[in-house]
Amino acid sequence: MRASLSLVAPVLQERFHHDLLGKVKSLVEAAFNAVMQQEQLVFLGCLPYERSAQRRGHRNGYQHRFLESCWGTLSLQVPRSRNTASPFRSVLIDRYRRRRRQLEELICHLVAAGLSHRKVARMAEELLGVRLSPQSVSAILAELDEEIAGFHRRALRGRYRTVYLDGKHGKSCFPARRGRRGRGKKKEAVLLLAWGGTHDGKEELIDYRVVPSESEEHWQAFLTDLEARGLRREPGETETLRLLVSDGDGGLEAARLMVYPRVPYQPCIFHKLQAIAGHLENRSHRRALMGEAGDIYRDLRTVPQARARLQRWRRRWLSLEPEAVRCFCADFEATLVYLSLPQRERPRVKTSNPIERFIKELNRKIKEVGVFPSDRSWERMTFLTWHYLESGGYPNSSQLHFTHDS
Repeated sequence: MRASLSLVAPVLQERFHHDLLGKVKSLVEAAFNAVMQQEQLVFLGCLPYERSAQRRGHRNGYQHRFLESCWGTLSLQVPRSRNTASPFRSVLIDRYRRRRRQLEELICHLVAAGLSHRKVARMAEELLGVRLSPQSVSAILAELDEEIAGFHRRALRGRYRTVYLDGKHGKSCFPARRGRRGRGKKKEAVLLLAWGGTHDGKEELIDYRVVPSESEEHWQAFLTDLEARGLRREPGETETLRLLVSDGDGGLEAARLMVYPRVPYQPCIFHKLQAIAGHLENRSHRRALMGEAGDIYRDLRTVPQARARLQRWRRRWLSLEPEAVRCFCADFEATLVYLSLPQRERPRVKTSNPIERFIKELNRKIKEVGVFPSDRSWERMTFLTWHYLESGGYPNSSQLHFTHDS
């Protein structure tokens, strides 16, 4: 008996949930229609067939509309009017809108969680009975473009103390040639990122930009825009830009010297240690040599202390790995800039770990998507990912603002 029940249990559960969703959908449809009836009554000022001096028009049947929602596709009867100063419009349904805002926000939540547009469309149909195409998901996300543009234009003066800079490589598509459908040819692209530590101890995304490469030209254009919006070092001010942190990429390094020549710069110590590996003559030395180089910075208090540790490390390894030692010693002094800061701030600026956390989240989504259909699609995903991290989970409706037709 128990065996037979275990066999039919999944079927009974599926039927129960299907029937329950159908009943909920019917109740929601009835509630929508009832509220719109009451709205029309207030709009006209009288009941059906009532003779009244307060009448402001006449009823004119219904308009059948479908509305995609979290309960499935709702079939609604929207009242119409005639002989009125203006047409009747229900406050429950925006004009020309076929989807509920909650459904649009749910779609944004799923994209922010790392699902591709195709998977989001499939889940909407399987779980909610709402038919969407991947292009429909892209159209919903396009409503974020105005807010993204505002994010790129906002003023930055006096907010950030430390700025972390890095680039994330990926792939997107050229626009399709005129007259052709689908995507264009895929291309290599880079997402330039600026992550900031604020003066009140918070960390957040400052700005980002999708460009063809990490060349000096593209980094300089990106940094120049940040500087023009107020992200600069202001002499004599307490709340000003104090430090730049990055992995020392060649194009970024040259652009930094052009745009921010007077801002102190801290190379990422982790990347500095990793660079040693490319100059080893004997790979078996890697673990010991890099481990001892990392110990130079352990519990480090002063610059003279760092120099003394470096000399001991250099004497031990110079004869064994001369190229690796010369590479590490070349700009060792630059890696000690963080020692000029208060003790409580040092752990967060020794490396670019704060921005790496955001890049790790981006990597998860880039792996899921593979090739972005366009640069703009990559920008939208980055914006949603930032909201995802900022809220500690999915972005909520108070954090996502949509521009609707009225």
